[in-house]
Amino acid sequence: MKDKLKIILLVFFLTGCKTYENRLEDRNVDELYLNTTPGKEMILDVDMCTDVDDVCAVRIATALDDDGTIDLKGIAYSIVGKNNLEALRGFLLYENKPDVLIGKSMADNPDESPYWDLMAAYNDGNVNAYEAVKMYRKILSESHTPVDIVTTGYTTNIEALLKSQPDEYSDLPGLELVKQKCGQLYIVGGTYPEGRCNNFFFTKEARLAIDYVSKTWPYPILFFTNEVGGILRCGGQLQAVDIDKSDIVTRSLVAFGTQNGRHAWDPFGVWCAGYACGKINRLGFKRVNIAIDTETGRNTFTDAADGKHFVIYRLCDDDNYYNIMMDHLLIKKAKL
Repeated sequence: MKDKLKIILLVFFLTGCKTYENRLEDRNVDELYLNTTPGKEMILDVDMCTDVDDVCAVRIATALDDDGTIDLKGIAYSIVGKNNLEALRGFLLYENKPDVLIGKSMADNPDESPYWDLMAAYNDGNVNAYEAVKMYRKILSESHTPVDIVTTGYTTNIEALLKSQPDEYSDLPGLELVKQKCGQLYIVGGTYPEGRCNNFFFTKEARLAIDYVSKTWPYPILFFTNEVGGILRCGGQLQAVDIDKSDIVTRSLVAFGTQNGRHAWDPFGVWCAGYACGKINRLGFKRVNIAIDTETGRNTFTDAADGKHFVIYRLCDDDNYYNIMMDHLLIKKAKL
């Protein structure tokens, strides 16, 4: 009986070891990889400075982590700030997520945000942030399941990951590490069919990064463009029920000068990615190719049956449906 049990365990162990490889090696590299597995691993890459919608996005991510929808492994910054690392650490402690890793940006964009100080007040002094690329490489190398990435700011960290070299975490160069360990890359940014978007044009580094990432990422990227999430709102219902303005997200919205919710660019992207653009998100997809003018940051999406990437479009005309679904997660975690 013991020998039989050993054989069963050995077969389980061997097939379990192959599960990760099979899921990635057998994937159709021309299609989206929409992983609906509960507790799928995820990394966020945020600016959380130039606007306040990133605060709502991080709150949604921590709520989805609480629900077991995702396993939030790390949050990287794509911008530099005097106390933004302390702010994020404080926010994560407030959200009861002390183990989520923090990645600090290498890009030079020393903006400040009016809500960093109030978040930093919750910091315990144990930031211990990694360089963003190191954080990525550590999480990816240690993962046994595909890791989704959602970037809501500049794609400079993603560019650096692709260009990274073997280190103490992995013997693989960045592109190969991405091929072996990454699931779906979701990018919040761009204007469909053409135009300019802050995330793609604000700095020269941002323009070069999105051009490189869109051409080099080995799998299809799913873009959440301005005219989808940008017309929705997030946070207004939280502000309405938080009469005393006690919750940290409410206070951040107020500090930024937002009195009735904010445009939902970034929260919408995280909410959709968390559920892998499932039925709850009510979305459709179309294949596109993207071109970036690196001098101006202007993007052009061209519909193509064999396009390398995808953009989303809404299947529901009711803005309030999406607003309520996002705010539900904000309120669920609020400390009122």
